[in-house]
Amino acid sequence: MSTSSANTSSSSANGLPANGPPVLKRHAVSTRVYRLLLRFYPLEFRQEYGLHMAQVFRDCCRTADVCEGWSGLWNLWLRTLFDLIRTAPSEHLENLRKENSLMKNLRNDALAFGGCIGIIVIAMVLLNYGRKHDVSTILVVGYALDALITTGVIGNLIVFLLVKVTRLNPFRTALWTFLVVSAAPLLLLAAVGSRIDPQFRFGSVLIGYVASFLFWVGVHWLWSQTRKQPQALA
Repeated sequence: MSTSSANTSSSSANGLPANGPPVLKRHAVSTRVYRLLLRFYPLEFRQEYGLHMAQVFRDCCRTADVCEGWSGLWNLWLRTLFDLIRTAPSEHLENLRKENSLMKNLRNDALAFGGCIGIIVIAMVLLNYGRKHDVSTILVVGYALDALITTGVIGNLIVFLLVKVTRLNPFRTALWTFLVVSAAPLLLLAAVGSRIDPQFRFGSVLIGYVASFLFWVGVHWLWSQTRKQPQALA
């Protein structure tokens, strides 16, 4: 058997056409063109799937060429172009929906954080004004305002940090955070409050912290509902 016949038989046994170099060149050119066409997809999509898609196309290109030759390559390219025209715009739309959802969540988070700061500032102003001018109406709710400020500063900071760095449920995070943040100073005041202030009234302090807890949990429940709406629309 001649050397050329042996090479032909070896190429056929490996599943490759006999005329190796021209065929390999067609494969290389087709794969290079396909990689350029992948640029029609969004950047994130290409980073995640581009390499795998190029490898799959290269394998399909070889198989089509081995089985059907030029006609197989043309059919593969027709299917590929049709798929590109169909899927590339849909991926861009999906990417825009994700970006819009992210922006809505960021806007809602900023409004919620700003709202909490505003509530704390208003409570501080009212409490200071009531104490300075001895306004009885404000002093009646002074315990609740004290608790609102104390738990609001600590609790909201913890909640917003946990929600941003973890995948915890926002409302459950707020519920347990404010439960702990409210219970800790309440227990401390119950232990040492009467020693510090002979006129200390634990009942009033308890009512104030319970009211503060219910208020902040209610605020974060509303915040969690605004976060669910963009996800449901997406």
